[in-house]
This record gives sequence, structure tokens and C-alpha cells, in this order.
Amino acid sequence: MKFGKVTGFGLSLIALLISAQSVAMAQAPTADAAIKDRVAGFVKAYNGRNAANLSDFFTDDANLIDVDGGVIRGKAGIGAQFATGFAASSNYTLESSVESIRYITPDVAQIEGASTLTAPNEATIVNRFVTLFAKKDNVWKIAEIRDLPAPAEDIHPGTRLKELEWMIGDWVDQKGDLKIHSSVKWGEKQAYLTRVTTVAAGEETSFSSLMVLCWDSQSGQIKSWLFDSEGGRGEATWTRASQDQWVLRAAGSLRNGLPNSATQIVTVVGKDAIKTSSIDRIIGGEVAPDTDEIMMVRKAPAVGGAVVPVAPFVKPAVPAPVGVKVPAAPTVKPQP
Repeated sequence: MKFGKVTGFGLSLIALLISAQSVAMAQAPTADAAIKDRVAGFVKAYNGRNAANLSDFFTDDANLIDVDGGVIRGKAGIGAQFATGFAASSNYTLESSVESIRYITPDVAQIEGASTLTAPNEATIVNRFVTLFAKKDNVWKIAEIRDLPAPAEDIHPGTRLKELEWMIGDWVDQKGDLKIHSSVKWGEKQAYLTRVTTVAAGEETSFSSLMVLCWDSQSGQIKSWLFDSEGGRGEATWTRASQDQWVLRAAGSLRNGLPNSATQIVTVVGKDAIKTSSIDRIIGGEVAPDTDEIMMVRKAPAVGGAVVPVAPFVKPAVPAPVGVKVPAAPTVKPQP
């Protein structure tokens, strides 16, 4: 083929592409609104746990690609996947934001944005997405969704701690004159949690500690740092062992520099009761006995903002179902 013919074909192709892009640009405002409406409808169907309605948003040969690269092909397969997911117990709610729309042709658009799945006392899931929409019979349908992990800087530290939000409030354990009180609050801009614990015998405070709990971006884990009134300090990594239980791997030192370590178990029992225990304790290279289990109850806010304790927790004859989570006991403090 002669060069002139090749050049002529190339120019014709470029002209066609420019023409298509011009048409797409002219239609963009109306199409943008239609696509955003479809995204809003998708979110509504997802939050309504309606797999049949969700599958209708896809083309027959659509692809769904997760953050790990797994692919579900076809409208029927995608619908079945959603049906399976909705059958499981979950109270996650989806939110999606469209950040850009680019028209490849007047009938094909690529959108980019972010999606967030939230649920009370559960880890928040944040992803980026790239979605291809194709217009079929004058209706925009999803030809492909590709989920991508959100960059670390896109996720607010408070979002990382959402699954520990149950800790916020005042907790108390009292046996005779001995009273343990913990108050957990959000820090500045909800970037971290603070827990102040006091141990009082009668009217006199004998021990106190401050814990700061946050997302450690370097290790990709939730960590806490603790400082007590006797000069000790501790650090712990938090791992969610089950729906209702956290395991803390803690290590620190006493005022005299003696190292210590322990495994702390934090479990929620019922709506307003938690229990903590400390096992595998080592102090200065010596094995120390496990601590007694501490049961704490939430103090309910009274009218006017004051705080009053809830009724004392009474352990039932039949073990209560494990429920939520609780502030841990002071990090690795040796028994007297």
C-alpha cells in the first residue's frame, strides 16, 4: 500500500475519532446526569440487598473484577455472587462518589471514583473503582467494574479505627472499696482514641494510666501506647481474633527498666459489659501468674450530661453469648 493511501486512511480515522469525541462532549452534561443517576440507583439496590435489581444494572457480558484480580463474568454470574453475599449476615452500607467521567465514544463512558462500606463496630472498607458504562437501548449499563485498593493517604485514620468505636464511653468495675474506671474518647479530628484509667481504693487514686490508640501506617496495624503513673510504659498490637474478641500482644518496661510482656484478651459480653484478662505474662525474664479476669460495665449518660453507672453486671448461670469488645486492662502491670 502506498504511503499516500496509508496517510489518507490515518487522517480519515483521526477525523472520525474527533467527530465522535465532539458528539460525546456535546452530549456530556445530559449523559453525566444519567450516569450519576445509574450509580445512585446501583447504590440503592445494593443497600436494599436486592441481587435481582443489581444484576439488571449490568450488560449480559459484563465483568466484575475485585481488588485481588478475581473476575466474575456475565450478568448471571454477577447476580449469583451478589445473592450469595447478601445471604450472609452483614449490615454494611455502601456509599459511592463519582469523581470523573470520560467518554470514549458517545455510547461508552469510563467513570472513576471511590466506594466506602461501613457498618457499626466493623472495619470500614475503602476502595477506588474504574467502571465502564455502555449505552444499550438508550439505557446506560455497566460493562465492567474494576475495584482497586485505595491509597493509604486516601483513608482517614479515624476510618481505620471505626471497628473500635464501641470502646467510646465510660466503663467501671467495682469490688468493695476498689474501683477501676476507664474513659475512652476520640482524639483531635478523630485521628486516634485515648483511654484514661484510674484505680482507686476508697477515695484515693492509687494508680492511673493513659493509652493512645491509633492506626500505625508503617506496620499496617492498630497499635496502642500506654504510660502509667508509676513510670512504666507499654506498647501493644491489636488483632481482631473473632467477631467479638481482640488479642493484644503487649510489651513494655517498668520504671526500673525491667522488661515485661503479656497477651491480653479483650471480649465483649452483652451490650454494656466487657471482660479483659492478661495471660502469658513475663516480668524481668520470670513467668508471672495470669491476672484475674476483669469485668467492666458501661456507665450510661444521665439527663443533663452527667454520668451514672448501669446496674452491676451479674454473671448468668448459662454463659452469655460473646458480644462486643472492651477497653483492655492496663498494659502488663505486675501483681503486688
